[in-house]
Amino acid sequence: MVGLLKTARLLRLVRVVRRLGRYSEYGTAVLLFLLCTFSLIAHWLACIWHAIGHVERTRPYFSIGWLEQLAEETKQPFTAKGGPALKSRYVTALYFTMSSLTSVGFGNVAPTTNAEKVFSICVMLIGSLMYAGIFGHVSAIIQQLYSGTARYHTQMLRVKEFIRFHQIPNPLRQRLEEYFQHAWSYTNGIDMNLVLSSFPECIQADICLHLNRNLLAKSPAFSKGSEGYLRTLSLKFKTTHVPPGDTLIYCGDVLSALYFVVRGSVEILSAENQILAVLAPGDVFGEHPCAYQSIGKSKCNVRALSYCDLHRINRQELLDTLKMYPEFSESFSKGLEITFNLRDVSLNTFMIDYPLGPLIDPDH
Repeated sequence: MVGLLKTARLLRLVRVVRRLGRYSEYGTAVLLFLLCTFSLIAHWLACIWHAIGHVERTRPYFSIGWLEQLAEETKQPFTAKGGPALKSRYVTALYFTMSSLTSVGFGNVAPTTNAEKVFSICVMLIGSLMYAGIFGHVSAIIQQLYSGTARYHTQMLRVKEFIRFHQIPNPLRQRLEEYFQHAWSYTNGIDMNLVLSSFPECIQADICLHLNRNLLAKSPAFSKGSEGYLRTLSLKFKTTHVPPGDTLIYCGDVLSALYFVVRGSVEILSAENQILAVLAPGDVFGEHPCAYQSIGKSKCNVRALSYCDLHRINRQELLDTLKMYPEFSESFSKGLEITFNLRDVSLNTFMIDYPLGPLIDPDH
């Protein structure tokens, strides 16, 4: 009776299944869960199989059950204190249920009594259902595990075909392949913009506000903005990933955007490729959009020194947002401090806190 009351603990499995539902999108977790479920069912059936054999053996007119056959094969007949060990009986019972669930059995452990035969039929039916309900999904799960690798090789093949078709020379070819590999490792091949666009605009604003929260909170240009102003502004920011050695802006390019360094470092080079400055996270480069009536052109080159994450906002979109919220345009204009003005080739040394002093060439 006490043993039956303990079976109430099995109700906890319902909570376990609910929690495992959170990880159902992970193929490895699902595969492991299915294997554990199969093993648990096989264990329960093995216990029932052993109980049937024990009941059949206690009947005086029955001596042909599977436990009697096991005792005869192992030369350990059942006596008052003898017989096959409990470990041997459990392993044999588990072997029978496993072989019956995965196939029709091998015959070396076979049912002989009517009760054992009925139970074997039930085990075979359960095994067929488990094949359909569990093992039928294994191929799909394994395919899901390798879907990312397949997508990577497919996209990489497209990049190589693009390079071959357009006969791109080796330096640029290597840059394309390295950028693709870096972008894939960073996003796992997921188009973040496509995912973001699938949500309503109100949720997009909340997501963008969260993604740009550090920039908006630390920059004096945005510290006095209202929530509506910051939500609208955060939708305009785009994240740019740049691998080391890539040139983000060339001398003569139109300064159509303002850049905020989030991670990594970039160097500012003159037209003669002399280092003018090195910018770190927290620095801003481009031109002040409120200080000029027209768009200027860069007089410097901007090149990444390491893997960089940059927040980029289009100049015209920024001005349009300030027109929508004119009460914040003055605070933005006064609070925005450009670390390096690419239009006038000027460095705001007060914005850079380097222990070695401002990184600028005294000849420039």
